[in-house]
Amino acid sequence: MTYRAYRRCPNCGDTMQDFRELESNAEKAAAQEVLGPQLEGRLFVPKEYHRCARPGCRRVQRKDRWSLGATLPEGM
Repeated sequence: MTYRAYRRCPNCGDTMQDFRELESNAEKAAAQEVLGPQLEGRLFVPKEYHRCARPGCRRVQRKDRWSLGATLPEGM
């Protein structure tokens, strides 16, 4: 079964979008790096985050708190 969630995406004009799990190790590493300042010393757990599935969007955010998120670098 594929994980899908319908959540608010600030990068997509604050509209509701489908989100998916973080997939590759490179995607997880990039998410950890861009989210680092917001983690405030807490451990990064990839399963707690998901990514907007809209083509071209690079938003990654916590599953339980949309406001804790960031934009992945170009090419991700």
